[in-house]
Amino acid sequence: MSSYGEIRSVFAVPFGDRVADAARAGVRTVMNIGRAFAHRRELALLGSLNDHMLKDIGIDRSDLRDAASQPLWADPTQILVSRSVERRAAHLLRSRAAARRMPD
Repeated sequence: MSSYGEIRSVFAVPFGDRVADAARAGVRTVMNIGRAFAHRRELALLGSLNDHMLKDIGIDRSDLRDAASQPLWADPTQILVSRSVERRAAHLLRSRAAARRMPD
């Protein structure tokens, strides 16, 4: 009788772990899909802004098109953030270089 209990516990634990892992993976997938739709809504909201407003935050229409062309599971806002940071850094470097050229 003790061998039956040992065999049962050996098979039950890995099966339970596999079910729990599958449930966690399913929840992660649903969360990722929800997050992807939220990012797409944010992208659509940015698309409704005019060009002047987009320029204020450091992006333009081509950045929005590039971000929208990403696969559904990719975060399109990462492209927008990197482009905005690149433009701000380039603007800062240009202004520093112009300040150095100006005579005192």
